[in-house]
Amino acid sequence: MAPRPQPAAELPVWKRPIRLGAGDDPAAPRLSGQARATLVRQLATLAAVMPISDAVATLARQPGRAPEKAVLARTHRGLQAGSSLAAALPASAFPAEVRATIAAGEASGRLPLLLARLAETLDAQVALRSRLVAALAYPVLLLLVAFSVILAMLVFVVPGIAEQLTGSGQPLPLLTRAVLAVSAFVQRFWALILLLPLLAAAGLWAWARRPDNRLRLDRWLLGVPGAGSWLSALEAVRWSRLLATMLSAGLPLAEALQITAPTLTNRAWTTATEQIAAQVRAGASLSAAIGLLPAPPGLLVSLAQSGEASGRLAPLLESAAASLDRQLSDRSRTLLALAEPAIIVVLGGLVGLIILSVLLPILELNTLAGQAVGGSGAS
Repeated sequence: MAPRPQPAAELPVWKRPIRLGAGDDPAAPRLSGQARATLVRQLATLAAVMPISDAVATLARQPGRAPEKAVLARTHRGLQAGSSLAAALPASAFPAEVRATIAAGEASGRLPLLLARLAETLDAQVALRSRLVAALAYPVLLLLVAFSVILAMLVFVVPGIAEQLTGSGQPLPLLTRAVLAVSAFVQRFWALILLLPLLAAAGLWAWARRPDNRLRLDRWLLGVPGAGSWLSALEAVRWSRLLATMLSAGLPLAEALQITAPTLTNRAWTTATEQIAAQVRAGASLSAAIGLLPAPPGLLVSLAQSGEASGRLAPLLESAAASLDRQLSDRSRTLLALAEPAIIVVLGGLVGLIILSVLLPILELNTLAGQAVGGSGAS
């Protein structure tokens, strides 16, 4: 007779079923990434000088935003009922990897130290996300402005001039005819032009909701020249930084890998991490299994192998995360520096073509008029 499975409530936090987010409870308190990092850092500071229950109670009495106060109130009630900090934290506000790290810190008696380390990890994740958003915001805004300017010229400016140009009866240059054709198309199908990107995005989102399609899309993205290596480095930063934090907390490598997997954005990395966890649980080394990661940065592979061989896996994984983070920041700045003038040049070129298409027939009319005047004067 097979042994009865151990109830989930009796398992360590990092072995329980992983549930990210707030589940189906709409009243569950939620926290932003920055608020979560700030709260963990405050807990780390207070836990170094007082019991964790007193630290939570102190923070709960302080003025703050409603989501943070709701999280602290629920956590304090759980602690008062006898739960550990990891069990008392709402799953809606603290993902499984955060609670597992805290549980390991409580079990090892190093909770203040692990809270401080976890706060650094969360701060680094928020900072990386903020830098990427800041790097992409300006080029996207510039593209939207450029598209709007060109669309406005084709819809409002060109049609008004087209009536005067076509009324002259003279044959129009090829560039002018092409711009007039594009303008007529935009006037006729402007709604479709605006809706088409939205429909395409909605269709792609619906298609990618299926796990196999999402995995196929993420694998394809990793193979795109330029963008693939950037996405792989981004996942490598998350992978190595979170894994280093949980290993420092004392979690076994296989369990840390299993918890890390669902936190990754790219499904190809998620699947590979789950496969690595299974191989490590079966007795394989991380050095032998890390090759399963799709296009991992060479720095991550070499430092992970060196760290496992020297018994310093967590510090070297953290070093890999810091180095890759700096590389991503440098690459983002370079991309931004190249994208701005490129967008401006393309926008200027398109606007210049539209203006040239209007000026060419006017110049030809002036030339014909001058020739006609000169011919009549000679006669």
